[in-house]
Amino acid sequence: MLLFGWAALAQAAAPAVPAARVVPVAPAPPRDPLAARFPDAQLDDRALCDRLMARTAADAVFVDPETRYRRKVIVSDLHLGPGGADPRFTGIDDFYSDADWRAFLEKQAAAGPTDLIVNGDFIEFWQIAAALGTLPKRDDPRQPATGAVLASDQKFAVGAVDLVLAAHRSVFADLGWFLEHGDHRVIVIAGNHDVDLLWPKVQLAIARAIKPRDPARLIFTRGPGYEHGGVHVEHGHAFDAANRFSTNHAPFGRDRDGTCRVQSSWGEVFVDRFYTDVERKVPFIDNLYPQSAAILWAMRDNPDPQRDAGAVMKFIELVRVAEGRDFNRNAVASLLQSTLGTPGAKDMGPESVGEVAGHVTERLAKGDLTAGAMTDALMRFRFDPELASLWTALARAGRALPDMRAAASELRAVDPDAMAHLRDEVFGDPLSTAAGRLLGGDRKISVVVFGHTHEPGGSVEGIRARKYSGWYANTGSWISAASVADLRARGVGWDKLSLADRTMFPARNVAVTIDYTGGAPQKPAIVNAETAKEAVKAK
Repeated sequence: MLLFGWAALAQAAAPAVPAARVVPVAPAPPRDPLAARFPDAQLDDRALCDRLMARTAADAVFVDPETRYRRKVIVSDLHLGPGGADPRFTGIDDFYSDADWRAFLEKQAAAGPTDLIVNGDFIEFWQIAAALGTLPKRDDPRQPATGAVLASDQKFAVGAVDLVLAAHRSVFADLGWFLEHGDHRVIVIAGNHDVDLLWPKVQLAIARAIKPRDPARLIFTRGPGYEHGGVHVEHGHAFDAANRFSTNHAPFGRDRDGTCRVQSSWGEVFVDRFYTDVERKVPFIDNLYPQSAAILWAMRDNPDPQRDAGAVMKFIELVRVAEGRDFNRNAVASLLQSTLGTPGAKDMGPESVGEVAGHVTERLAKGDLTAGAMTDALMRFRFDPELASLWTALARAGRALPDMRAAASELRAVDPDAMAHLRDEVFGDPLSTAAGRLLGGDRKISVVVFGHTHEPGGSVEGIRARKYSGWYANTGSWISAASVADLRARGVGWDKLSLADRTMFPARNVAVTIDYTGGAPQKPAIVNAETAKEAVKAK
């Protein structure tokens, strides 16, 4: 007790120790959920290229793990451009439906939980690059010695998308509105004109313009295909010789300086060397369907022969450049064939190849899609790598004649798969044929949706392949379009064409919708923005 008392007195007599000073801690900076959603946007060029080029064929199709089956609304080919304020881009932007877009989204949001799928060619990167002269040329010393010809880098793509965001700010803001007004998602798939959507910094820039409250509801696919709930959606350029990339699941490469770039295609060469300049003079050239018939019509019937001659010479020159690099030869042949027609005179006798070629050329000039498919297929037969063994066997059989036994022996060496491929190419539309091949499988695909062709008004058709049956739908486009065959049938001459005449070039602004019953996708339907706008006005 005594000790305890002395200790207490000593403690009371001791000088007071001042309380520890509390130093305020600065609050952590607010987390940026959008930046966290796109971590690859922070990588330097080398690390990013390593990651992008490491993608495998398994990345060609994004299989959505979402367990809920919302109705699907699929649009494509808006081709949003840089607007018309800058004279460098005069005549390039084809999207004039900003107001219709909002009405369309309001109608779709009101219909219930929806997955809105933007299926390629959302943004027109190609023509921006062509107008700015920023695409590396085929013979640029920076091009790699082997492999795919390369185009733009991520720095260009970010600058280009900033132009588009400024010109069409409401289009992206309306997507943000759509995400806020119901149980909806937005899925963005890259096409051939906007393969730059695969750059992570471009994705982040678009996401910032959309401003989704829940970033997980805005999805950019890693490859050209998307599958969910028995539906396969893809832009369709992978099945088009003129526009597919050398490595569709990872369309990237390094130039000689080590810079990461997206791959080019024959279609981009065409836009860069020919189409953009022609469109400045003939604004409706890419509003005609099919484009091959439109170009042939322009070369034949345009009353300005001097301009036509210049266009033809430029076209021949770009073919020469492409061929010099052995660049996508089957696409060069296909495009040359469908643009200039099958060579040959009409006066070589009733059984001659020349007469048949002449008739096909005339049918093509009138916009006959069957004739276009025939000429494309014949040239693909000559240059398509999948048909190389068939072509070789036929050539050897021909050289063996008149020895029928030797000729028959050569023909027996033909690969049956090559024959099936030829039959598909000659007698079937490439996209319809591709749709048939996608039916069934482990994910039980019964609906296939493509875009790419700008088919006026879109389309839906039943398809069968092997033991499977289902539906193939095409989303058309959101730019004004007219059929060459329809215009010529109505007696409209080339000199009377006017993009301002909406009876000639209606803006159909179509979408494909798919509903579900019992977890199974139903027959696709076509809707358009005009109907949506009328419905919104009536509310």
